[in-house]
Amino acid sequence: MWEVIHTTLLTLDWKEIFYILIGTCLGVVTSCAILFLERFMDKKGKLNIFYKRSLVRGSSGYGWGFDNTGDGRVFFIVPVVLELQNTSNTTRVIRDVSLLLCNEKTFVAKMKQAEKMHTKTRTGSTVTGEQDYYFGTEKGSYSFVLEPRSIQRQECEYMLVIPASTINEKLFNNVIIRYHDEKNKAHYYKMMNVPDCWQRKHYDVDEEWVLLERKQKINIKTK
Repeated sequence: MWEVIHTTLLTLDWKEIFYILIGTCLGVVTSCAILFLERFMDKKGKLNIFYKRSLVRGSSGYGWGFDNTGDGRVFFIVPVVLELQNTSNTTRVIRDVSLLLCNEKTFVAKMKQAEKMHTKTRTGSTVTGEQDYYFGTEKGSYSFVLEPRSIQRQECEYMLVIPASTINEKLFNNVIIRYHDEKNKAHYYKMMNVPDCWQRKHYDVDEEWVLLERKQKINIKTK
């Protein structure tokens, strides 16, 4: 009699253990699924980058374009206002927002990211005013951290200065925006075509925001 009861109890114990294990496994799977779904929903959303080509700071009202320095050099300048929109529930990183100059798809040069500009106003030979303009974030960084569900505006200015004698080595017709994301992946977007490269001329500013679209991404072939 004792052996029969003992065998029955053992059988019941193994069944209980089996059900407990099944319940535990289902609980773990359910928790993982919920966690995965929450993270997926947090990441759902877009990172949108809008831009406007603006007036050159400290200028007499001219926009992006080509000019000379008066000492045998020429320069290409592009002042840009960026509006960065993060519609997801996670923090996003946009690192090293750069302008690359390309001849078709061949890399030509990277424009310098301006950190600060100091201007002076003169009346005749007398300095009547001075002003400092700052670009990017603190210390002139062109890397930005976007909080969840946020919009951030940044003023940037890019310039390339070269000797006039080297113009033929720096011919280009496309301007590309490049940045790296939080995984250090590079993203490339075509910003604009540039006519009459290195001809002294300034162009109109943008009245409306322009959205960088993924379908405009191109692959750059470096020399």
